[in-house]
Amino acid sequence: MDKDKNEELQKEELGSLFTLIRGQIDKLPISSSKKQKMTEQIMKLKLLTVDSREPRIALVGRRGSGKSSLINAMFGEEKQYVSSVKSGTGKGKWLWYPNDLNKKIRLLDSRGLGESENPTEGFDRKTPMEELAHAVNTEQPDVFLFLIKAKEADARIEEDLNELKKLRKIVRDTHQYDVPVICVVTQVDELDPPHYKRSPFDEHPKKKKNIDEAASLMAKRFAEAEIPLITVIPTCSYLEFDEEGNIEYDMRWNIDLLAEYLIEALPSQAQLKTAKAMQSQHVKKKYAVTIVGTFTAIASLIGAEPIPFADFPFLTALQGIMIIVIGFIADKELNTKSAGEFIAALGVNVGLGLLVREGVRAAVRFIPAAGSAVSAAVAGGVTFGIGQAAIVYFIEGKNIDQARDAYKRGNKLFKDPKEE
Repeated sequence: MDKDKNEELQKEELGSLFTLIRGQIDKLPISSSKKQKMTEQIMKLKLLTVDSREPRIALVGRRGSGKSSLINAMFGEEKQYVSSVKSGTGKGKWLWYPNDLNKKIRLLDSRGLGESENPTEGFDRKTPMEELAHAVNTEQPDVFLFLIKAKEADARIEEDLNELKKLRKIVRDTHQYDVPVICVVTQVDELDPPHYKRSPFDEHPKKKKNIDEAASLMAKRFAEAEIPLITVIPTCSYLEFDEEGNIEYDMRWNIDLLAEYLIEALPSQAQLKTAKAMQSQHVKKKYAVTIVGTFTAIASLIGAEPIPFADFPFLTALQGIMIIVIGFIADKELNTKSAGEFIAALGVNVGLGLLVREGVRAAVRFIPAAGSAVSAAVAGGVTFGIGQAAIVYFIEGKNIDQARDAYKRGNKLFKDPKEE
């Protein structure tokens, strides 16, 4: 069975779990306002998971600014032709990466702004701006990555920013969407001193000073152009590949940081698939930690309601969804059965845990607030611990014993943060 089919089946299963949870919420003997609050949180999770889609990322910059190289660096694979002399990309076109048969990310690569030579590929329109305007009219970008070479940060940048401003207006008028912008200062390895070609580049005082100046100048230029900017990130995307496409020399710097900001800038429904597509374990883990936090907060909210056994299907369904989602980020094909097997392997007895909780509630029933707080702490602690274990096992690739240890640490840490 191909990956697309598996992903659709996975989404159907997750959709069924969300339907179960919503049905249980409707049956709870609690106020309408509390039901609404729970439902809103569950729908946020559904948007992140079942309704997830591929991101649409638009790369904009001059010829030679390193758009294609940045694509290679973000994916860790040689996916795009890089021209060393002439402008390589012809049409402003939306492309699937890694390829049309494995659609992970939608990318707009374009003719370089300010080019003086025709590109090596064929092209349809007279200017890069016309190419880009047509592309963003056709499909709405989720984010603009504006690329500028570090050595060109002070060279006629106003014209380029004016064109970016026009593109944002086209998207706003056509799609009613304000596209966020991240400025990527590329090729920082070329800044003085030229002999220092080692990552991290900011460890050399003079190199760091020049990098900081280039980034500060770009922030100033964006402010002068009145273009909202998320951040400026200096980078190096330099990679060399062998004939089989394997990396044989890696001088990348700040690519993980760029990936983190990129995910945060995207709409909620485009974040999950972006995290999955990134090759960096660090980026996958950081997004998974965010996911665990979201699930833990909802589990705590549900556990805070003092309703005997009513939260059992809620918590088990939530924890199952969380494990499947973490597996998805790690590019593992999981389902409710494998999620349940993982929880069992951790030694987490959900039924027993809930019975213990009901005993705690009975013991403190004369202080309802205390009983509710204990319930929320236990529900949140178990969920947080399971999430930490799933990250260790599926993303970090550690063994089940290490995952059990992560569960215990996570559960304890949630209940007493001072233990960290």
